[in-house]
Amino acid sequence: MQILHLPDYLLSSTQRSQITALLQSTFPQYPARSHFRQIPHFRILAHDDSGSLLGHIAVEHRMVHNAGQVLRIFGLADVCIHPEHQNKGLGTKLLNFLESLALEAQIEALLLIAPEPEFYLKNDFLAVENDCKWLFLQGDQTLGVLNRKVGGLMVKMLREKSWRSGQLDLLGHIF
Repeated sequence: MQILHLPDYLLSSTQRSQITALLQSTFPQYPARSHFRQIPHFRILAHDDSGSLLGHIAVEHRMVHNAGQVLRIFGLADVCIHPEHQNKGLGTKLLNFLESLALEAQIEALLLIAPEPEFYLKNDFLAVENDCKWLFLQGDQTLGVLNRKVGGLMVKMLREKSWRSGQLDLLGHIF
């Protein structure tokens, strides 16, 4: 198995097709493209020896404002493992790979939204409840700024700072 870290703009058309197929097999309502709202900064991809795509994480690199402190984060989206390869430790390997990248890059936290948090809790993420502020995108349009709680918000702090209760401003769209 091979795990790759690739900027989105370097993906080949074959890789984009593989990502789209994996996302649609994992999330049946996913649109027929390789991203949901915005193109991520980079991807973490796991391939088997034959080149088949087994796992994927889309990653946003940005700053967020967490109740009076600014944090450098990796925002995770579209974390998925091919249905035939789930529950075999591959998801944890992908998260560990990403965490190693984050530590090298001085990233302070990993942040994501998970409707089913059990997997992330097993991988040392914390479920948090913050009032959130983000740029609301619908289809191909910006419709405004939303302020409200987001269910399934999870964080894994990587440095000396602690997560704070209070408002979380995503300083952009939700991932």
